[in-house]
Amino acid sequence: MAKHTPIVKNRLAGGVLLAAAAAGTVAAALGSAATASATCASISGIGNGNGCTSTPTSFAIGIGTGTTAESKGIFSGAIAAGTNAGAQNAGNFDIAAALGDGAHASNNGDFNLAAAVGEKAATANVGTANAAVAFGTTAVGVNVGAGNLAVAVGNPGSNPGFKVGTLQVVNANANQQTVAQSVGAFNRSFALGNGATASAVGGPTDGKTFTPIGNNTALSVGTGANSYAGTIPIVLGTNSPNNQFAAALGNAAKAINGINNA
Repeated sequence: MAKHTPIVKNRLAGGVLLAAAAAGTVAAALGSAATASATCASISGIGNGNGCTSTPTSFAIGIGTGTTAESKGIFSGAIAAGTNAGAQNAGNFDIAAALGDGAHASNNGDFNLAAAVGEKAATANVGTANAAVAFGTTAVGVNVGAGNLAVAVGNPGSNPGFKVGTLQVVNANANQQTVAQSVGAFNRSFALGNGATASAVGGPTDGKTFTPIGNNTALSVGTGANSYAGTIPIVLGTNSPNNQFAAALGNAAKAINGINNA
């Protein structure tokens, strides 16, 4: 039996826990315990078993030892390739792709895209119309809410730590994962660089409510760069301020609702 570890508690290192705090259902979404084999396929509910499960109009394909793929809902697709890779959908019109040994991609809700590429890369969406992309060893992209985008590109790297108000978002460490997380409604986070983190927070987190929008954008470029855009103090589900932009350009740069200013 193959049981995939939740990224919420086992994949986020260095104290990057904003999205994790709002995404209790991510753990359940990644908790598939299907019997895994080397290769499996299930299309529209036909061929269920050996690690692949689908429902009518959906498909699931797994390639690799210990790989599982699951699509529950209509017009959804799950593809997992790599040893112990896993892709799961629990919703309609979702696409989950996990490509790499130990990679995981998960959607819980409708109209979501989750793509994880790289060894132990992980992505998760909870809500509606979100897109999460992670590219790199242990890179992580997480969205909670509606209409959010999270993009993480990079491998582990040194990070000086990052504090927003009284909240320690990232602990200083020499092996920080690259993490992008967007929480609320219509937020965007981009972590581009080894050990970089980006967080955009604002708006409702139930995944069904699209207003008030957060419209916050966090961009971090460089090894160990950190950025935060959105609500201060950080209280998930709130919306003040919104329409914020933060950029941290360069190694170990920091930005909070502004450009390279933390």
